[in-house]
Amino acid sequence: MRGFEILLSVVMLSILLLLGTANAQYWFQSGVRSSQNYSYNNGASINIETVYPQNITYGSFGFWVGEILSNGAFIQVGYEIPNQSGYYPTNCSPNAKCTGKVIVKKGEPSWFWEYFPQGDNSNNFYGSVGPNDSVGLNGTFNAYSFKYSNGEWNIYLNAELIGTVNLGTSNSGQNVPTVFGEYANANNNDTYMEPVKFSNFTVYKNGIAEKVSTGYSYIGYGTGSLQNLRNSYGVEEVAPYVNVFKVGSGLPTPINFTTLWSYGYYLKVSSNYGHRGTAQYSPYASFNLSEPEYIYLSNSTREHFIGWQGTGIGSYTGISNSTKIIISSNITETAEWQTQYLVNVSSAFGNVTGSGWYTNGTLATISISTLNISTGPGVRYHFYGFGNISTEPKMSIKVTGPLNAEAIWKKQYLISGTTPYGNVTGSGWYDSNATARLSVSKTSQQINATVKKVFVSWSNISDNSTIQIMANRSVNLTAIFGTAFKETIITKSESGSTIKPSLFYFDGKPFVNLTLFMLEGHDTIGPFEIDGVNVTPETSSISVLAPGSIDILLPVYNVTVYASNIFGAPISGTVEARFQNGTVLQKRLNSNGTITFTGVPYGNVSGEIEYSGFSSKFSSSYSNGVRVKMVTPAIIIAIALVTIAVATFWFYLQFRRKKKR
Repeated sequence: MRGFEILLSVVMLSILLLLGTANAQYWFQSGVRSSQNYSYNNGASINIETVYPQNITYGSFGFWVGEILSNGAFIQVGYEIPNQSGYYPTNCSPNAKCTGKVIVKKGEPSWFWEYFPQGDNSNNFYGSVGPNDSVGLNGTFNAYSFKYSNGEWNIYLNAELIGTVNLGTSNSGQNVPTVFGEYANANNNDTYMEPVKFSNFTVYKNGIAEKVSTGYSYIGYGTGSLQNLRNSYGVEEVAPYVNVFKVGSGLPTPINFTTLWSYGYYLKVSSNYGHRGTAQYSPYASFNLSEPEYIYLSNSTREHFIGWQGTGIGSYTGISNSTKIIISSNITETAEWQTQYLVNVSSAFGNVTGSGWYTNGTLATISISTLNISTGPGVRYHFYGFGNISTEPKMSIKVTGPLNAEAIWKKQYLISGTTPYGNVTGSGWYDSNATARLSVSKTSQQINATVKKVFVSWSNISDNSTIQIMANRSVNLTAIFGTAFKETIITKSESGSTIKPSLFYFDGKPFVNLTLFMLEGHDTIGPFEIDGVNVTPETSSISVLAPGSIDILLPVYNVTVYASNIFGAPISGTVEARFQNGTVLQKRLNSNGTITFTGVPYGNVSGEIEYSGFSSKFSSSYSNGVRVKMVTPAIIIAIALVTIAVATFWFYLQFRRKKKR
């Protein structure tokens, strides 16, 4: 193993010359090492894919095959991709140094071969570098090899000799060849290396070329390299081929000395749900390839086998879930599945379609045979949709998961009405406990100029022409109409004069026009509004039997105020009268001491009379008049004069009596 460690420490001078930064101290290596069966060999060969451009800022990429020889010397050959353009030395040896130079462009691959003589620990470059594009177009393969013959190690590119060197030994001793992809003179581990394929790893032993039967992974660093950054460059076998692998970024980094291939053939069965695994088989062995038709993941989800996709000689591609294959190469068989979901369509009534298993993303068509189921007169169940999926009785839905489509039904009642005139709106089916609203379009029908039919009630339950009904049973209502006659209302006061009220009430409703249609029969009329006061008629009950007029006597009075002194003589003065509607009037008494207020509701008037600084209050109710007697200044003066005369006469009598004594 010591020799193998020395191998990992080898650094190509050409890569050193391409150093992009003074801080580049990493040599990341990933690739394949042969088994120990190939020790004491006389050389090795590998086919390497040319892959460029590679985006390199620091250091360089190299892809090569090489090994340490029995005396400690080292030899390798491959191609490199630099990060800088310039002249690079070639034809270099320990004695003659470098006898040539070649132009190498940044990012373009050139072949190189390199060696270190026995005991040479210098950092000098010995070997040669080829010109730009000397390894073919992107995606092409070239064979790189070194082989001992007649005392010298010969280096070849596609069987064409590109170098010769005597390294003092004819074999590798206990060492074995290694194939590497390498990021050299790097300062990071995140520069992306496009994966490069290698194939046909071969070792020359005793003059015979032997393909490496077993290849092992190796991920590591060159000796002396810093190792605090993880080597992120991996290696992976290219299935289904044997002795074909690739190195680069984005690939697995297996544990070192993991077997990548071993001759014999591998069968890899890949399946997300059924049988799976990888096993090695003898060439031309037979294998029964089978999967179940369905794998149930749950009661409502399953996987349906749809076929095999095979690669490799002897593989099978087809829809049979059970077949036999002959293993004639490395084979990969991949079982393909389709996810299916159960659609369950159910209903308490009628017939439904659409239940079954559906492939994910396909359409399921769901339907129901009827929308209404009668359960009795005026009672039914109505289809409202399939859950929260759709309200339609037939629909198509994309199946992306298990689906339970249950038909939703609601109980309904028939709410209807009939009318002899016009029509009824709102009749129909209503959900249980919903509110129905019935209304007649016409509330009256004229028969002639003095007679018409008028809406009275709904089947004697409501006198509103529009009615709301809770749907908790079936209902059929009839609009009832009565006969109405044209009547003229004549209102008179207690004095017999005709009065026109501002409005009046009949059957609880206000009217302004005194001519109106009244339902046949006995009704109550009033009150009447007179001067802002509601006045109830003397008799409120009326009989409507035929068109005509109706006389109404109202307790309305013409109230006369009579004013006189205490001796009955009329006086003239100012009257301030207050009425029930809040009106206040000021008027003067006539010369005969009277004033009359006409059309007073209930005869309600009160107030006071002022005369020569004296006043007197009065009040009247249900009366045609009121009398007021007042004390006037003239009466007071007359009383004073009489009093003075009486007193004078009294004193005179007293004086006469004294004189007689």
